[in-house]
Amino acid sequence: MQVRFDEWSRREFDEARAWYNDIHLELGRRFAAEVREAGQRIARHPLMYPLETGDVRKCVMKQFPYILRYAVRRELVLIVAVSHQHRNPDYWVARTTGN
Repeated sequence: MQVRFDEWSRREFDEARAWYNDIHLELGRRFAAEVREAGQRIARHPLMYPLETGDVRKCVMKQFPYILRYAVRRELVLIVAVSHQHRNPDYWVARTTGN
């Protein structure tokens, strides 16, 4: 299955990676690698992670305090949020209405 970030989640990913890069370049690389690995797991087993709201599922990252929230759309996994676990937990929900 193909994994794609929507415009909002791409921006969130880029901002988080930049924040970790500012701390230490290796942290930014590790963050990006973990997001990539999570995306690969989701692509292989898209229904493995629990439903959270509507048809949106959540994959909690292992090393960083982030959650990938995604929806399965036919042969596509659409990442709708790369959200920090401790900040505004439901800010992304409005994005998914009407999808």
